[in-house]
Amino acid sequence: MSTQHHRNVVDLLVLQHTRMRELLDEMLATVGAERRESFEEFVRWLAVHEATEAELMRYPVASP
Repeated sequence: MSTQHHRNVVDLLVLQHTRMRELLDEMLATVGAERRESFEEFVRWLAVHEATEAELMRYPVASP
């Protein structure tokens, strides 16, 4: 994996973490049906993030 590719992967995961934190903040600031919608969106993002990590970690990284 090239250094640039590694940096892009890390950037993608960090962006996903940031978005999930934003969604958690939104969820905590809402109630009722709006909170349920925020939670459902968070769950979708969590599934995407999990799939991304699983795909990226499936292949071994070559030693430097």
